[in-house]
Amino acid sequence: MPQPNQIGYAAMINSYGLNGMGLQSIELYYQMPKELINEATYICVLNACSHSGLVNETLSIFKTIEIETQRIYTTIIDCLSRALFFEEAQKLMEEFERLHIPALPMYPSATVLLANVDGSSGHIDKASDIKTQLYQSDTKKRIGLAWTVTNRQVYQFRAHDRSHPRSHEIKAELEKIANELIDHGHVFDAILCGHSEKIAIAWNFVVNPHTSKIQVTKNLRVCGDCHRATKLIAAIRQCEIIVSDANRIHHFYTNGQCSCNDYF
Repeated sequence: MPQPNQIGYAAMINSYGLNGMGLQSIELYYQMPKELINEATYICVLNACSHSGLVNETLSIFKTIEIETQRIYTTIIDCLSRALFFEEAQKLMEEFERLHIPALPMYPSATVLLANVDGSSGHIDKASDIKTQLYQSDTKKRIGLAWTVTNRQVYQFRAHDRSHPRSHEIKAELEKIANELIDHGHVFDAILCGHSEKIAIAWNFVVNPHTSKIQVTKNLRVCGDCHRATKLIAAIRQCEIIVSDANRIHHFYTNGQCSCNDYF
């Protein structure tokens, strides 16, 4: 690009971030003319740092930001939480709530996150109660969808989907995969085990049990349980699995590793 503009810079910074190249994102950010830097630029570079575990760099950039919007706060809190800096993240959340009107659209995601934490901690009944209350209220949450292609045809799945004509085969394959994961030490989260990407992966194995590569696209961020499970599936089945989620592209290799290095 002969004369990069705001969109060009933001796109490149974001692309580096999506592919785990946080340092390159930061380098390009500091090369930008200051007059071109806007909210979108800040979010892209902070998100890139978040997905590469660059906490110190994130905090350094955050201190220079003069426009502290809801989206910028959300991104920095996300980075701190991923790096297990929960106290610092909590302080920023409290600071935001003191200085801003509560952002109601954030609460459905927070509620689901709380339920997932309870589920991961073994409090299944508590997690189920929280989700039941959420679903019975007027609060809306985006439905998780996953798409995959087999035999040149696109298939769409949603969480706990049983609408497919061959759903009994998919269920059997999911149970087979679950047993393999358990044999390899994976501790299942019962609340999350029916997520759409797992169903899409199982469908690929139903169609082609010996496939060496699977590609899945989903509209939400992959959860921790699905990420851990997919790494194991790729290793057990010796099948590369590529999942493009709302945040980045995950390439799960046959050695049980992911291209994101577990920053997602």
